[in-house]
Amino acid sequence: MSTYMNKVIFFVILIISFVAIASESPEKIKIKGGFMGKVIFPHKIHENITDNCQKCHAIFPQKMGGIQALKDNKTLNKKYVMKEICILCHKSNNSGPTMCYGCHDLILNFIPSGCCLIF
Repeated sequence: MSTYMNKVIFFVILIISFVAIASESPEKIKIKGGFMGKVIFPHKIHENITDNCQKCHAIFPQKMGGIQALKDNKTLNKKYVMKEICILCHKSNNSGPTMCYGCHDLILNFIPSGCCLIF
């Protein structure tokens, strides 16, 4: 094989590697949860469990800030997502939280910042 072909093959492999790295999904996604507190969504765990990414990605775009953009545009029906997507899936698979505080850090919203609680 010529030196030129070796360089071309190396270049193609290099580009494919960069694309693969750039398209990796995030480990966790941080979502603003309003007065209920933020949600740290364990994306990798869900990605490894499901066989159909479109269960969620039919609603949520696969891009950074996609969920917040839906919320800002008021096109995301939070109650539908929570009850019909998340909780229904968790119940049908008998895994994952089914109560608000299971995903939201609700308790932290009631403790003033910098406060030290002693029990």
